[in-house]
Formats: sequence, C-alpha cells, structure tokens
Amino acid sequence: MHITETRLTPSRLELIRPLKTARATYTERQGFLVKLVDEEGRVGLGEAMPLPEFGTESLETSEQVIRSHLKALRDQVLSDSLDAIEDAFAVPRGEPSQWRGVCLRVEDDLPEAPAADHAVELALLDLLAQRREIPLSRLLNRAARSEVQVNALLTAEDPRELAEEARKAVAEGYRTLKLKVAGRPLDEDEARLRAVREAVGPEVNIRVDANGGWSEQEALLAVDRLGWYGLELCEQPVAPGDLRALWRLQRRAPFPLAADEALANPEAIPVLLGGSEERMPAARAFVLKPMVLGGLLPALMFARQAHQRGLEAFVTSSLDGIVSRAGAAHLAAALPSGKLAAGLGVGKLFKAEDPAEALYRPVGGRIQLPDAPGLGLPR
Repeated sequence: MHITETRLTPSRLELIRPLKTARATYTERQGFLVKLVDEEGRVGLGEAMPLPEFGTESLETSEQVIRSHLKALRDQVLSDSLDAIEDAFAVPRGEPSQWRGVCLRVEDDLPEAPAADHAVELALLDLLAQRREIPLSRLLNRAARSEVQVNALLTAEDPRELAEEARKAVAEGYRTLKLKVAGRPLDEDEARLRAVREAVGPEVNIRVDANGGWSEQEALLAVDRLGWYGLELCEQPVAPGDLRALWRLQRRAPFPLAADEALANPEAIPVLLGGSEERMPAARAFVLKPMVLGGLLPALMFARQAHQRGLEAFVTSSLDGIVSRAGAAHLAAALPSGKLAAGLGVGKLFKAEDPAEALYRPVGGRIQLPDAPGLGLPR
C-alpha cells in the first residue's frame, strides 16, 4: 500500500441547541478531516475532533501531530495487513495499561494526541478495508454484526419537554434513552428522570450520564434516589481520577456503573478491569470513545479484555462528525458483545447535516451498516 497523497482540511459543526454536560456546554465542534490516497486512487477517510475536557489534546496540538503523521506517511509503502497497521500505531498486544497509541511518531518530543492518532488510524483502516473489498467492521472482526442498536440522547432541560422528546424517540423505535445529569441540583435531575420514566413506561431502558460531575457523597445520594426509576446504567458518576470512589460506589449501586472519562488514563485500566489489588473491577461496563482512546484498534482490544472478564463495553461518539461516527459504528458492530446500545445517533443534533448522514442514520433505533468496502462513505 503506497500512500501517494495526504490531505488535511479543517471542519466545523454547529449544534442546533447547546448541549449541557457536567463538564461544559457545547455549541459547536471543531476538528480536521484527513484523506489518504493510495497508488490506485482509493481514498481513506479519518477525522479528529478533539475534546480536551474528556481527555484528548487541544485543537492546536491535534493539528500539529496530524501533520507530523502525514509527513511520515507520505510516499511510504505499507504492508497490506492489519498487523502492519497495528505495528505502525504501536498498538501493544499485552498489558492494557499501555494502550495509548503512539501512531507513526518520528519526533520524540511529540505530545500525546489521541484524537490525531484516531484520525490517521481510521483513514488507514478505511483504506485497507477498501483494498480488501470488505466493510471496515469485517476487517476488525470477521463475525461482525450487520447492524448496531443505538440509544437516543435526550437534550431538553425542562421535564415536560424532556418527556415529549422521550415519547417521540420511543415512537421512532428507540428502546434505550439517555439523559445528562449532574451539574444541577439532584431534585431537578430526579424530576427530569421521573418525567421520562412516566412518559415511556417500565419497558424502555434509561441510562444517565454524570460526566464525572458528582462527588462520592453526591453520587451515593444520587444512586439511592435515581435507582428507583429502573436505570439500565449510569456513566461516569464520579471524577475520572477517583477510581476508589467508583469502586466503592459500584458495590452499593443497584445497577451497573460505566467508566467513561476514566479510560483516558492508561494507568487506570488495571483497576477498572479488576486486575490490581482491588481484585473486583471498579465498574461493570465501559464506554469506548475511539477519539479519546486513540483509535478503533485500542478500543477494540480493550473491549476484548473486558469481555474476557465478563464485563460489557459499548461505543459512543464524542459529538463527532459523520466520518468518526461511521468508524465508531463499524467498531460497535465488531465488539464481542452488542448487548448495550451504542451512543451514535447524534447526527440530528447538528444544524448542517452532511448528506452522508443518511448512510448511518438510525432507523427503528438501529444503524444498518452499508455493505460496501471500508467506511462506505462518499469520497
């Protein structure tokens, strides 16, 4: 595989309405599109949309590192194998604590940049899958599923608006709903959650995401009160660095806790999986954001390690563009388990919808993957 041309283009997505989390309120997303062209004219697509609040590099650092990667790739001849891609990105096959990729770094002083790594890795994987004439999901796992169930992200603040949004999502076929909590009084979050549960009944899965916005004491109270509403799980209830608090809270919670932002720290991986002195895992599920983990390959390797320990993992976007979400959908289809819905149905949150969104738009709460080589996106 001979890389004959590389391209880097800035990108910007504007949200229809601000999305509030416990960490920040987002009105837009900025990043870069990457294109790699091989000797036969195929084009591999990748995307970086850094989210520093969740563990990635800054926009400026991302551009710097991408340009370094592209310089290293230009005019290179790479082996047409997945092992070669893994080797190029220094994806280790051993200890998960070392899974932060160092994609093609030729300069020793380059900073860690998982979003940049993700962009170039995705473009290479897209290109390799095209060359093999198979969907990217089947490059990652020959037994990959052809569709992915997804959750609906509810964004309204007012309980009545939230209830209406929930009813509409269920009418469209979603069986899993997600709402952001923390960053506001618990009474308000309980009122919002109560409105959703009353609107959709007991059979629909509801998960909440605190984005690490509670202290341990606040989380204990929230677990006790919100647990009455039959939660499927709660994502990152406490600060990402407070692994012992997460471990203690999981022992108390009547539903699974899912580690999310905590995965951005490679040193936390053994504790999260239960491979350290705690013995029991600190969480029962894991949220895989390829943009934060440095690519699809390290995310997939983590999911396999979790599955071996009887733990669940699911994929979500970082409010990314269609290229990243397409890659995440292929990753979700390739996971060992598809039990938990992926968080990939967020295209409707953006003002200017890319025409390619139609290929990955959820229908009936599921994304049907294109049966086309690579990502299946227009070039």
